[in-house]
Amino acid sequence: MLIRWRTGLHHQFRRLGTALRWPLKETRISENTKLLETHWSDKLIKEFENGKLVRTSGQTDSQTDRIFQNPSKNSKKYILSMFPYPSGRLHIGHMRVYTISDTTARYYRLNGYEVIHPIGWDSFGLPAENAARDKGVDPREWTVKNIETMKEQLVKTKILFDWEREISTCEPEFFRWTQWIFCKLFEHGLVKRTTAEVNWDPVDQTVLAAEQIDNEGRSWRSGAMAEKKKLRQWMIETPKYAKRLQEGLRAMSEQWGEVADIQANWIGKCDVFRFILPVIGTTEEEFIDLRIRDVFEISNAEFLILKKGHPMADKERAEFPYKLPFEVLNGVTGRQIPAIVVDDSYHPELESFQNSRVGNFLTDKELAEKFGIQEPKHRRNLTKNDIQEMAAFGGYGGYETSRTLTDWVVSRQRGWGTPIPMIQTDDGKRVATRLDKLPVLGMDRGQKVDRERFGEEGTFDSDTLDTFFDSAWYYLRYLDSKNPNELASKTSLEKMPVDVYVGGIEHAAVHMFFARFISYFLKDIRVIQTAEPFTDLIPQGIVRGKTFIEKSTGKYVSPEDVTTNSEGRVHLKTDAAVEIDTVYEKMSKSKNNGVDLAAMLDSEGVDMTRLRLLEAAAPRAPINWGETDLKGIKKLLDRIATINSDVIESRGSSKIVDLDPKIEESIRETYNFFVRNVGMCLEILHLHNTALMRLQGFTNALKKIDPIYLANSPEGQRAVKSLVIMLQVFCPHVAAEMWSALYPSESIISAQPWPLVDSDAQIEFLLMIDGVSGGRPSVDQRLIEEMGGAELWRRAEHTEHSEILKIMKDEGMVLRDHRVTKRRGFHVTLSCGVEGDKEENRKKIGKILDRIQAERRKLDKKKGGKKQKKEKAK
Repeated sequence: MLIRWRTGLHHQFRRLGTALRWPLKETRISENTKLLETHWSDKLIKEFENGKLVRTSGQTDSQTDRIFQNPSKNSKKYILSMFPYPSGRLHIGHMRVYTISDTTARYYRLNGYEVIHPIGWDSFGLPAENAARDKGVDPREWTVKNIETMKEQLVKTKILFDWEREISTCEPEFFRWTQWIFCKLFEHGLVKRTTAEVNWDPVDQTVLAAEQIDNEGRSWRSGAMAEKKKLRQWMIETPKYAKRLQEGLRAMSEQWGEVADIQANWIGKCDVFRFILPVIGTTEEEFIDLRIRDVFEISNAEFLILKKGHPMADKERAEFPYKLPFEVLNGVTGRQIPAIVVDDSYHPELESFQNSRVGNFLTDKELAEKFGIQEPKHRRNLTKNDIQEMAAFGGYGGYETSRTLTDWVVSRQRGWGTPIPMIQTDDGKRVATRLDKLPVLGMDRGQKVDRERFGEEGTFDSDTLDTFFDSAWYYLRYLDSKNPNELASKTSLEKMPVDVYVGGIEHAAVHMFFARFISYFLKDIRVIQTAEPFTDLIPQGIVRGKTFIEKSTGKYVSPEDVTTNSEGRVHLKTDAAVEIDTVYEKMSKSKNNGVDLAAMLDSEGVDMTRLRLLEAAAPRAPINWGETDLKGIKKLLDRIATINSDVIESRGSSKIVDLDPKIEESIRETYNFFVRNVGMCLEILHLHNTALMRLQGFTNALKKIDPIYLANSPEGQRAVKSLVIMLQVFCPHVAAEMWSALYPSESIISAQPWPLVDSDAQIEFLLMIDGVSGGRPSVDQRLIEEMGGAELWRRAEHTEHSEILKIMKDEGMVLRDHRVTKRRGFHVTLSCGVEGDKEENRKKIGKILDRIQAERRKLDKKKGGKKQKKEKAK
């Protein structure tokens, strides 16, 4: 096919709406990103807000027809980044989290989804109260001021949040529903007040959760050594849900990866039965938490054996064994039984959990005789069902649970938190505040109850809730943040679950566990329809700063105080004899290794900061900030800009272009390959850095083609167009400029749909076994996309994945939980588990894959040798 373009000179000019003159000639787009940000920012934000208005009005956008590309009409994507504590200063770690979530949200908007991308504030906590104590500032005023400051900083990042959904956990409109959930837990028997041994921070004067203590036993905030202390606390019976939560992780393991493993380890093995044995004869509300493998043991339990590390043991006693001065109630038999404390050297081979076990009249015969414990003449024969029913009826447990997970201690002895909505009545009972009388305010803590206001007489509890309680349900309130009548409406809660949750890997165990627990509970009482709150996760590694430490003292030194000599040795500027170690550590003021985000945004701009964060490493990996630079990023932007500029200039060429079918097919294959791979990286693999590398590969491929051909070729134009559209999720302002230069008569770039692969293009046919990739060959999508699950598994066994599946079968590995997931134009994924130990199975699969690869290399080498012989023979 011959195409002749009109002859004429092509001049450089400012195209409609562009900030620069195109074609660019000597101008580098990488040196003008701040200018482009200024030019395009308001336009992109206006388009974003207009898009939301179109959706809420139920109309379609006449210019872009937003519905046509939608994978499923009215489908949504809930993209959530972990909300920040309002410290008053946005740091580079925040910027990384929100850049990842924003890139993901932009991608899904371009794919036609209704995207929910909210932001709020985890605004209760110790720093505000410490500021109030140290500086004489009201904690609420301190918090509100910090929120205002951080909101201004967030707006400058140009991240597209749904600000109309904004929440703050310290506002009564929010914590009213935190208290409502607590009261519901109490109503369903999952909250109790008891005396328990807790971790105590002697500086901050409050209880610490286990995760708030570092490896040295110090408080995460004050740095003081945590102490063990017995206090009356409100506790939530999370072990009752442990087995279900553990089992739920199996279905999430493929998407969650190592996060599922981290949380599974936190929960622990769920193969024991829990019995709660109240202490008799003391004024304290205490109990012994007994965990046993054999549920029938409890029906004949006549005494308990406790190790010296048990919370009930007398820490001052040095002689063993001894009997505790009280008995405990066996709620199944109704008998009061003694507890004997022994040294750790006593029968160490016998299994015990939580430092306690049931005494045995054979192995513990001497102890029983020593303390006069008589063996009953007749053994009780109760069924498992009888035992569990009797235990459950009296509130004594009886359920299967974790060996290690303990009740969630939610009481905190500080003022700046959600007041615990419990009342101690004048007759000594404890009741929850009536739901229609919530919220209980901070000023009510520890005060006499106003009968006229609350309908009760008594005294309010003086403690506040652990802030983990606030973050255990905040994702639900975003969906209906202004609702004054209920936690959220039934309609809004249909938007659950969260589709992609972005945040620090350090929250994988505890925060995620509490959030899942609350979600499971709310599902049980029919508040929400889905038990699991989060479908997919993007756990994010920390950003580490270059840190200078005196070798001799371990003291942190400011970068301004060090220098490097000609031999590369780092030392103090004022004393060359003082050697300095250079390492990368988590950023903090005390280490003098922080990065001023505001200054960086001012100097480098939003797009360059985004690209630097996304390109530096995969989201899950840490970033050593001092090792990153802008060279590669700038080169990529300039190369893409050159393609665009050359295409614009070539449109005025008089050269006759012969469209070559082979070149057209090559461009088409290139287009399909890179569109599929960029989408896979963003949507399935969550490898934003790899997605950028794919854009670089796409750019390199297009650079090899004559720009005049690209300008006149339908496939070439589509490829260039798609490259710029995909670029926008990473650097929206630069991409908006390129788009406007290429297509000045079309609507703004954020209104363009994400490119689609052709219906006959190849897609990936993945096999995932216990979270390990068993291969990802490319297959014509027409062959597999419409297949059912059974048919796909048969195909895998006979063709693409036959090798690994046959070896696994021969080695006796039994597959289970066969599943299929698909994304049209991207992939068909087969997933399954393997019976037995997960870690051992993963090692076996790894060895099988190594063998397969070795055999393939051997075969390739053999083929190569034969080819060389044939060539020599010629």
